[in-house]
Amino acid sequence: MRWTLGKFSAATLVALTLAGNAPAQAQATKLTDIKIALSWLRNGQYAALLVAEAKGFFAEEGLHASFIDGGPGKNPIPTVGVGQADFGVTSGAQLFQARAAPSPVDIVGIGAMAQTLPYAFIKLADPADPDPVPKDLEGKTVGLQSDAGIFLEALGKRNGVDMSKVKVEIVLANAEPLMVGKVDYFSGYINNQTYQIEVEAAKPNAPANLKGKVWKAILFSKYGVEGYGDVLFATSKTIRDNPELVRKFMRAAVRGLKFVIENPDEAVKVVDAFPDQVERPDKLTWRFRIQNQLSVSADTKTSGLMWMQPRIWEATMAFYFDYKQVTRVLPVDEIMTNAFNPGLVLN
Repeated sequence: MRWTLGKFSAATLVALTLAGNAPAQAQATKLTDIKIALSWLRNGQYAALLVAEAKGFFAEEGLHASFIDGGPGKNPIPTVGVGQADFGVTSGAQLFQARAAPSPVDIVGIGAMAQTLPYAFIKLADPADPDPVPKDLEGKTVGLQSDAGIFLEALGKRNGVDMSKVKVEIVLANAEPLMVGKVDYFSGYINNQTYQIEVEAAKPNAPANLKGKVWKAILFSKYGVEGYGDVLFATSKTIRDNPELVRKFMRAAVRGLKFVIENPDEAVKVVDAFPDQVERPDKLTWRFRIQNQLSVSADTKTSGLMWMQPRIWEATMAFYFDYKQVTRVLPVDEIMTNAFNPGLVLN
């Protein structure tokens, strides 16, 4: 007897075949979940990581990233330290302060998204005015946040500023005292508080002291001590026990940063659409204009995005030690490594 295969039988055979292959296909596409602890609310500050997830860069490395948002009272360092997250983002100073603490957290920096610490002394100016220099602080009132005294002191000491001629006012973490004329300079971050200045100065009904003004800044990294801003980190245990995971993470994260720098307009759309991201397109556009400049340096042009210089870590640690913010200086190879940097440079 000759058997023939009808339509129903053929469909059944195909279904059975696909079902038989399904476990293998699922196995082939199964991604490793990683958690990333952020230092603040989910926003454009972390665009490189959000883009790496949204554009599939993590997936191409076999990873799926989820994020633990930071905010008031939430610190990514202990979150990573106790194993609740695989990777984290913090400032370079906070990283080595955690390593040098009486109860140290064993974390290591693996890449710097911000090559320049964005901390600065910010003033209002006419667009044609020259950039301010430290000596310009003499005879002026400087608004300091409560923990910023060491930065002003170091800036003055390194640049011959007569500090007896500088008046200090303690202010909160917004630029209002500068905008209303209470202070001449305000200590803050150029990738944060300056947004408020630009928005208010651009309003048609802006007050006379603001209308047409721009902000200019004395960068602490230029005139004080160099340092790194947003540093990616992991525990020594993760680096030791699962180096390939760290390598995959860094490849994807660096690709994400490169995408944001080279495609800022598209990056705005990607980050704006990312779940639970809190900044709107106008602020993202503003942020990337400043942030992308902070992400590149002479080192990134030759060695790759997120590359870190040991001498910069050493200088920052020495500064914090001199001003009694840490009780010891650690060997630099204990707190940072470039071993997982993929060496990706901009075109």
